[in-house]
Parts: sequence; structure tokens; C-alpha cells
Amino acid sequence: MTKIQLFIAVTIDGFIARENGSLDWLFEIPTHTDHGYNNFIKGIDTVVMGRKTFDDLLGLGIEWPYGNCISYVVTKDFNYKVSTVNSFVLGDLSKGAMEGLRMKSSANVWVVGGGEVITQFLNCDEIDEMILSIIPIMLGKGIRLFPGEPKESKFELINTEPFDTGVVNLYYRRKL
Repeated sequence: MTKIQLFIAVTIDGFIARENGSLDWLFEIPTHTDHGYNNFIKGIDTVVMGRKTFDDLLGLGIEWPYGNCISYVVTKDFNYKVSTVNSFVLGDLSKGAMEGLRMKSSANVWVVGGGEVITQFLNCDEIDEMILSIIPIMLGKGIRLFPGEPKESKFELINTEPFDTGVVNLYYRRKL
């Protein structure tokens, strides 16, 4: 069965970006290990992200990393144009739309970010698993992993994976 998964880097104090959206703190982590990303991405064929996250990825000046996946960019701006291969605008992020993503996918769906999109999926009980890569830094302020008002949700810890970089992956599964 297709799972909807969250795999995201987060600071010790719960931020996914600086207040200005910068991810510069992520680039301080040594890249000699992929922190589980390569194994994770093999099981994904659909990615969902907010418009700010999409724009930030494009701003990195790298080749589009999700060309082998169907990508959905969540935005209320119906005039917004996506220029990357296999990418579409998703204006409706209702429970029905989320279930539609699950049904269209032949592998798993990755909720890439940002925080508002993640909270919407959580509030619809549509995140089956979370992999939180805890980065050993505290920002003090920034964009929260779960902004707004996420509803109470229960998850069980199914695995931990420490790395010599100081990063720790926490693997959670939603409790039904």
C-alpha cells in the first residue's frame, strides 16, 4: 500500500529554516554520508511541496532532483507556473486531494515541505510515517516544523539511526 511520508531535516529546537527561509545551516553538515536519503528516495514516485520550498529548491542552482517523480507544488496562485519536468500545480490540498495523490502513486508519496503543507497533511491524518533528521544545531528562531495549529496526533518510534556527523534520524509511524 502506498504510504505518505515526511522526511525532513530539523534543528534540535524544531526549526526547518531560518526566519528568512535560509537553509544555510544545513550546508554545515559534512556530506560524506547521505543520512538515509538515497535509500528513502528509491521508494518514492511522487513529491509534494509548498511553493516557497519549490522556489527555494530552484534558487539553489542545481539540476531538478525529482525528474523521475511526479512533483506537485501546492499554491493558491492558480497562475503560478512550474517549469520543471513532470511538475504540476496543486491548488486543492483537501483530504480528498491527498487521498487522490495516494491512489495515483505506484510507490510512496513524499511530503517534502514546508511546514504549512506538513501541518495540512497531519491535520487530515495523511502522514503515515515521519523520518526526522535531527541536525545538531539550535537556531533559536525560524520557521517551525509544525506551524499553525497541528492537531493532536500519535506516532510510535520504530527506529533510530545515528550518524558520525552528529545527525540522528528518528523513524515514526502513525498510530491508528
